[in-house]
Amino acid sequence: MNWNLNDLPLFIAVAESNSFSKAAVRLNIQKSSISRAIARLEERLNVKLLERNNRYLRLTSDGAQLYQQLKPLLEQVNLAGDELCQKGLAGELNIAVTLAFSREVMAPHLNDFVTRFPDIRLNMKSTTRILNLYEDKLDLAIQLGPLAPSGFYAQHLADIELCWMSSPAYLSAYPELINSSWLEIQKHVRYYHSQENYPANFCLFAPDGNEYPVTFPMANQLEDVLMVRDSVVAGAGISLLPDIYCRKLVKEKKLIRIAPEIKVSPNVTIYAVYASKKSSSPRLKTMLSFMNEITTNYLTDD
Repeated sequence: MNWNLNDLPLFIAVAESNSFSKAAVRLNIQKSSISRAIARLEERLNVKLLERNNRYLRLTSDGAQLYQQLKPLLEQVNLAGDELCQKGLAGELNIAVTLAFSREVMAPHLNDFVTRFPDIRLNMKSTTRILNLYEDKLDLAIQLGPLAPSGFYAQHLADIELCWMSSPAYLSAYPELINSSWLEIQKHVRYYHSQENYPANFCLFAPDGNEYPVTFPMANQLEDVLMVRDSVVAGAGISLLPDIYCRKLVKEKKLIRIAPEIKVSPNVTIYAVYASKKSSSPRLKTMLSFMNEITTNYLTDD
């Protein structure tokens, strides 16, 4: 018999609710969808399933028989689905994350994930290079940039603004730097951050309306942005740092933002990148949800 299996749970909901309206609320769908589903079932079975008027609704004998037969079958289908879903949460998940994201966002909460999903085995690498999900056999990777790579799907996690940061001790020695020119700031940059999976070129827009390339010809280049940040906290001059990884230290007055009028472009976006929506496993979906949760908490934690 050619019938729409999606109509069966709707019939069950009506039979148990004794109401089209209550069934619609229970299933979070339109009442008209319920009506059409019942009409299709009655047409294909060539029987009357429900007796109804403006004041009451009840199952016919044929409707009651169908309900008694369908109810245990649908319970078995739901049970099988639940078992498959649980099995889908068991197995390996291969992930690559940036150094800063792994240390600042994931590390404090990694045990939460392992405790909540003990059957998922994580194979996680921290990296600064550009990765290929297929060649590197990854299920998920944290990607920096203005856009996700072509041909992949991405979940937006956070936007990064680059800011000029220094320590209170350093600014005590050079108070004129709090509101200084780009040329003067440049002289005090001892370390800067550069890595393969980061935008190669930045420009700044000075208050005089001119645009300048951001270069640090006399500074030391470090691949780990948190090492640059911690060096600045320790009194090593000025550097250009991601705002999200400095918020806590600014609040603790270990870092001070200077020259906010000297804007740097482009801003950087953090994405969780994966290969396919259709083939996403329950494990991958669980990790995407977890990453979104902990990133949101990290950004809103005061």
